[in-house]
Amino acid sequence: MAVSTSTSTLPLLFLHRSTASPNPTALSFASSLRASPLRSRASAAPPAETLADDLPSDTPPVGEGSGIPMPSSIGEDGEELLFGATAGKETVSRARAQSHSSFSDSFNVSQERIVITNSSGEKLIGVLHEAGSKDIVVLCHGFRSSKESRTIMGLTDALTSEKISVFQFDFSGNGESEGTFQYGNYYKEVDDLHAVIQHFKEHKRDTRAIAGHSKGGDVVIIYASMYQDVSRVINISGRFDLKRGIADRLGSDYMERINQHGFIDVAQKTGQFMYRVTKESLMDRLRIDMQSACMSIGPNCRVLTVHGSDDDVVPSEDALEFHKYIGNHEVHIIEGADHRYSSHRLELANILAPKQKIRIKLRSYWVPLIEDSCKQIIEAAKTTNAKTMGPVPLPTKKRIYCVLNSPHVHKDSRFHFEIRTHQRLIDIMYPTAQTIDSLMQLQLPAGVDVEVKL
Repeated sequence: MAVSTSTSTLPLLFLHRSTASPNPTALSFASSLRASPLRSRASAAPPAETLADDLPSDTPPVGEGSGIPMPSSIGEDGEELLFGATAGKETVSRARAQSHSSFSDSFNVSQERIVITNSSGEKLIGVLHEAGSKDIVVLCHGFRSSKESRTIMGLTDALTSEKISVFQFDFSGNGESEGTFQYGNYYKEVDDLHAVIQHFKEHKRDTRAIAGHSKGGDVVIIYASMYQDVSRVINISGRFDLKRGIADRLGSDYMERINQHGFIDVAQKTGQFMYRVTKESLMDRLRIDMQSACMSIGPNCRVLTVHGSDDDVVPSEDALEFHKYIGNHEVHIIEGADHRYSSHRLELANILAPKQKIRIKLRSYWVPLIEDSCKQIIEAAKTTNAKTMGPVPLPTKKRIYCVLNSPHVHKDSRFHFEIRTHQRLIDIMYPTAQTIDSLMQLQLPAGVDVEVKL
């Protein structure tokens, strides 16, 4: 059996629907089949500008337990923008994302509302999307955003379409969760995330990965530096230098003003109050050392940083700064993407949850041989509960050779010989380690050429 292979980078979220979750490092592939590192590319990003958030228009007013008072003024940094905020509310559809094609129509994704109490006694509200996997991925929203933001909802749809269970929740003081909104609050949100992970651990559910967008990206990085109970971290557009961006929102004299008054009230251009920045909350942000946090992440924790090259809130160079100080790290720059990935949500979804598929192409000169090989491959895949598509008959390739019958008297007489190459295509969806082991043990006839693409 002749076998040729080609590969693509294995996903960070290597979660599957079977009872046994495969480990990419445990697969019995040659070194040429292992994942290759993603290339790092970054281009200079323009300075921060006003960015409308993507929260629903029915967001509650500011107050206790409501950290997102004005959707139109929220930057999905998620950092608030002081200058140039637009007025009015933005209406957002709650329908499932259409950008990520899936097999979700073949299975049901149930939703369960869960209330978790943090260490301060505040109730955190979240939604568990049960898609079939016992392990879950926890999604963390950005500054003054919520679990209902379009970025978080798009990631939820992408992961659940791959049968990966997802839990999305509101940090304390945001969305539906209890508590009072504060400007910095990074370690408080890390504590909220720890309460969530402990809750599922008590219910025999492991957290395979934590993912955060914008400020949520910083939260998951800090969490990984403090705790060793998560093996995969996804930082989406997180900010490395937390001292940057403050003057753009609070003014260049923010330190003088906050030392004088003890607080700064942030308002829209219309003068409408949005939130208050206290000296304590500002210093909470300024005291955070992301470099030390990155260097404290253990070598067994795999970190992926995704950033848009046209991010006008957090420069894409921050992604490369994370790459300098995190040992087990990959960085992926999405060309042309902004901070919210408005026109690149499909590409973002495919990075986090690429379709798990093995494509097998078979060639043979004899039809019975190739048909028998297809049956063996499909039976081997189905024994491991993998979904198969095919075999699909591809066009038969013909090669015709013309040979002279005689070079003299019968030079106009010719023989025509033909070689026909029959082809079949099989896709194996959602393969596990057992699926690959089963395929590697097959003994196919020597007259069948097999090409495998991962």
